[in-house]
Amino acid sequence: MRLAGDLDYESIDELVDAASQLLAQQVDLVDLHLDFSRLTFLDSAALSGLLLIHRRTSHSGVELHLDQRPPFLDRVLEVTGLFGQFITSDSHAAAGDSTLLSQAQFGD
Repeated sequence: MRLAGDLDYESIDELVDAASQLLAQQVDLVDLHLDFSRLTFLDSAALSGLLLIHRRTSHSGVELHLDQRPPFLDRVLEVTGLFGQFITSDSHAAAGDSTLLSQAQFGD
């Protein structure tokens, strides 16, 4: 899933719903990649939504990847103590056979 523009209280529900639907529809899903290369802003509601997505992917046995993170997102994750929860050593690997919804864009 590619995210563009602002990810905030107005747009996070759409992302959470899309990720939840994907998890329900693709029971053999192993990896879910969120592409943040075009993200310009993230607020606390969006961070909460990302935590919800992380909880749902973990419950489903799916690895959540936060790809192409801008520096400000890493900083938010570090300051909140969530960097280690979201970012694993595998997060820097290539996408491989993962699911990436290139048509879905969330935010601005």
